[in-house]
Amino acid sequence: MGWAAEPPSTQIFAGTGQSSPPAAAYPAGQPAGPPREVALGNPFGIEITQRDIYITTVDDHCIYRSDSGGRRIERIAGCGLMGYSGDGGPADEARFNWPHEIRADDAGNLYVADTRNHVIRVIDGRDQTVRTLAGDGTAGFAGEGASGSDVRFNQPHSVALDDAGGLLVADTLNHRLRRIDLETGAVTTISGTGKPGWPRSGADAAESPLFGPRSLAVDADSIWIALREGNSIWRIDRHDNTLHHVAGTGKKGYDGDGGPPLQATFNGPKGLAIDDQNRLLVVDTENQAVRRIDLKAQTVSTVMGGTVADATYRLKRPHGIAFWPALGFLVADSEHHRVLRAN
Repeated sequence: MGWAAEPPSTQIFAGTGQSSPPAAAYPAGQPAGPPREVALGNPFGIEITQRDIYITTVDDHCIYRSDSGGRRIERIAGCGLMGYSGDGGPADEARFNWPHEIRADDAGNLYVADTRNHVIRVIDGRDQTVRTLAGDGTAGFAGEGASGSDVRFNQPHSVALDDAGGLLVADTLNHRLRRIDLETGAVTTISGTGKPGWPRSGADAAESPLFGPRSLAVDADSIWIALREGNSIWRIDRHDNTLHHVAGTGKKGYDGDGGPPLQATFNGPKGLAIDDQNRLLVVDTENQAVRRIDLKAQTVSTVMGGTVADATYRLKRPHGIAFWPALGFLVADSEHHRVLRAN
């Protein structure tokens, strides 16, 4: 195992390294300040846009926004207390329960996988109010073809806009990839049978089992899926809806750097992102590493933590990751309570 060249330069972007969830709701406008001076308890999801960076935290059930230059970060959603409340009102007074991944559309609306509330919520980019887009707050599976509170999810962890009018949802404990039509609200299953299983590469995605879909990334040609329990990475071809094996043998492990992705092993992969050279970044959570799959050269390498920890940072159960050309990538070093940047 190893890295074929020098690992990228890394630095702390945000977080103090400490978690300090409040005993009561946060006061208005707090926490806020320079990103390295604001405690981010267990950061999970990260989203980067032209102007802003969004980070979800699960210790205080909040969403934070930083400018892209890293000058100031502020809480914009979640009051700091666990729960499920606030629909129709200001997002910073609402309660969430382990918000995981987050995505922003061009209008500034934020889509949140409110994981342990088993719902998908949206924060309006105009007035900063929050509402539930789909799910009734109860764990289960229901609502194929239905919308709103007639739908049930079971710990949805990831969301991704498909740039075709839909929001994709990794419905993790239902072992399904589902889609919300943002015009009609209708929810349909794209892949997964509801029973955990190892897919067959090349098969029709709609008829294929999935095993713990945990994270998603989307580009013009593919939907990329990290199967945490399946210890592997897959993609759906958006042109013919076939499912293809990308990386990971399915066995837990940490080897294969420098070699073909299909022969490598992972341990609980979670966050996914595509960089500007069409390389897939994978947060290999239980290996405490970020790994990179060069899709053209068909090789795997570790770029942060893991075997290159001494040259980068030692990670502790990292989760979300996002890439932006001017920034490089940001990764949530979750149990070290910080966000790291590499370029």
